[in-house]
Amino acid sequence: MNSYLKNIALLFLLSYTNWSIAQQLNLPLNREFNLVNQKAFNNYNAYVHTAFQPMLQSQMDTNLIESLSASEKNDFLINVNRTHIKNRSWVARKLFYENFIQIDTGKFYLTIDPLLNLELGEDLDDNRPEKPTLFVNTRGIIAKGHIGEKFSFQTAVYENQANLPQYLVDYVNTNNVVPGQGRVKKFKDNGFDYNTAISYISYSPNKRLNFQLGNDKQFIGDGYRSLLLSDFAYNYPYYKAVVLFGKKNQFQYTKLNAGLSNLVRRTDISTPEALFTRKSMSVHYLNWIATKWLHLGVFESTIWQTESQSGTKPYNFMQLNPILFLNTLNAGFDGNDNSQLGINTKIKFPFKTIIYGQLMYDGNEINTKYGYQAGIKYFGISGLTLQAEFNKVEPYTFSSELPLQNYSHFNEPLAHPLGANFTEIVGIVNYKYKRIFTQAKATVAQTTSTGSNIFLNHYISTNGITPIIETDIINLQFHIGVLVNPKNNMSIMLGVNNRKVTSNNVDFNTNYIYFAFRTSLRNLYTDF
Repeated sequence: MNSYLKNIALLFLLSYTNWSIAQQLNLPLNREFNLVNQKAFNNYNAYVHTAFQPMLQSQMDTNLIESLSASEKNDFLINVNRTHIKNRSWVARKLFYENFIQIDTGKFYLTIDPLLNLELGEDLDDNRPEKPTLFVNTRGIIAKGHIGEKFSFQTAVYENQANLPQYLVDYVNTNNVVPGQGRVKKFKDNGFDYNTAISYISYSPNKRLNFQLGNDKQFIGDGYRSLLLSDFAYNYPYYKAVVLFGKKNQFQYTKLNAGLSNLVRRTDISTPEALFTRKSMSVHYLNWIATKWLHLGVFESTIWQTESQSGTKPYNFMQLNPILFLNTLNAGFDGNDNSQLGINTKIKFPFKTIIYGQLMYDGNEINTKYGYQAGIKYFGISGLTLQAEFNKVEPYTFSSELPLQNYSHFNEPLAHPLGANFTEIVGIVNYKYKRIFTQAKATVAQTTSTGSNIFLNHYISTNGITPIIETDIINLQFHIGVLVNPKNNMSIMLGVNNRKVTSNNVDFNTNYIYFAFRTSLRNLYTDF
C-alpha cells in the first residue's frame, strides 16, 4: 500500500510540475542517462516523437510513468521535476538528491551544479619504458532555469586537461581536436588542454511551437549511431524551430540552421590567427507518427558554401527556406551547395521491443553514395536494455569535390565517426538496479581506405597507385558504477576500454582501465 501511495504521489508531482511551469529546456543528450525516459517514450501506446534529439521537456507526456516498473519510476524525467528532500542534512541533500544550488520563486527557477570528470587510468598494453600516466581532469559548471512558463535557458562550461591513450593522441594530432570536444593546445609533455562551452535559450509561445538559439549538438535517429546527423562532432551555433501539428500532434516538423567551420585558416589574411573558413548547414526533418506502432521520418540537409577564393559570398536566403526538399531541388547533390536526403523509421511492438532504421543518399555524377542502418532494442525487463545495430556506408559518401562542402564540422564527421566505406556491428547491454549501473558495449567494424576519408576530394584519382588497406577495428568497453546524484548524473565508475586494430601493416592494441568520478550529461565517443 505504501508503494502504491508513493507512485500516486510521484505521478501527481510530475503532472503538477509539467502543468505549473512548462519547462522549455531539452533533455540531456546522453544515451545512458535517458534509458528510462526512452523506455517510457517507446511504450507501445505512447505518442512521443523521439527521432530528433535533444527532446523538449515540455512536450513529454508525464502519464507515461505508469508504463514503468516501481524502481524505474524514480528515474523518469528525474531532471525535470523539482526535488525537495526533507529530513536530511543539507550536505546529504545536495550530494545525493538535489541540485547544488536551487532558487525557486514561482515565476523564476534556477539550478546550478558542478561538472566534473576526474579520471585516472593506465593502458596495460602500452609497453613503453616511460609511458605517461593517463588522466582526464575536467572541471565545469552548468546553470539552467526558467523565466515564467514560456522561456528557459541553459549554459555550461568545461575546462579540461588530459593525457589520453595513444590512439586518441594520434586522432588529436591528425585532426587537431579532441573527439567531440574541440581544439587543443599542449599541456606539459604529453597532454592536451581544451575547453567546451554549451548554451541555448528556448522559447515556446504555445504548446505546439518552440524556438531555440544556442551552441550545442543535435542527433537524428533512434539508434546508437546516426547516419543522418549525429552528436559526434564539436558543438556549433544554431537556431532551431520545432512545430507539432495534426491529430494527437502526430506530425513534428523541425527546421535547423547551423554555422560550421573547417579548421583551415583563410589564406587572404597574413596574421597567424586568421579566421577559419566557414560554411553553413540547414536541416529539415518531418516526423510522422503514422500509427501508434509506426514512426516515419524524412530528412534533408544542405551544406551551403558561404566563402570562395574571392572572399565571403553574399548570403543565400534559401538557407531560411522552411519547405522540405526545396533546397535539394535548387542546389542538387553535386554543386556549390550540397544536399543529403534520408529516411528514418521506427516500429514498436507490444512486447517492449522496437526495430529502427535509416537510409541516407548523397549522390553525385561520379559515385552513387548512400548508407543504411538497421537496429533493434529490447527493454522488457526492469532495469535492462538490450540493443543491437548494423551500419554500412558506401565509399565517398559525405565527401565532396569542394572542401567546404563535405559533411563535417571542426575536422570531424557530422554523421558516423568512421566517415565512409565501412560496415559496423554494435551491441550494447545496460542494466541498473537502484543506484548501481553497468554497461557492456562492443563495436566491430571493417573499413576500406578507398573513399573512406570524407575530407579528401572524391574527384582525385590515384590511378591504382595507392594500395587498398582494409582495417578491422574491435572496441570492447565495460563500466560499472554507482549513481551519486540522479539530478546531475554524478557517479563513481570503474571501467575498461579494449581496442584492437588490425590491417595490412598495423596491429595495435589498447587496453585502458580507469577509475572516474564523473558528471555525465553528454555523449562522448571513443569507440571508433
